[in-house]
Amino acid sequence: MASTKNTRTPLMAGNWKMNLDHLAGTHLVQKLAWGLEDKRHDFGAVEVAILPPFTDLRSVQTLVDGDKLKLVYGAQDLSQHDEGAYTGE
Repeated sequence: MASTKNTRTPLMAGNWKMNLDHLAGTHLVQKLAWGLEDKRHDFGAVEVAILPPFTDLRSVQTLVDGDKLKLVYGAQDLSQHDEGAYTGE
């Protein structure tokens, strides 16, 4: 039987729920991207995704696209709580 190569790229994803404010969230994205670049992360081997709260999505999109960061992004839902681990319920 012929061996088939797995063509799926592993995905490492993270979020910060409702624990960071808008400015802290965008700083986290910058630090993550710069840190991965400094460590010479192979983005072709492992894709890295960030999932900010929906209210921060546009700023993260602008940052990632504008600075041509090698991150992908998605969104979390919102919560009635002011902070904490309440999204995605």
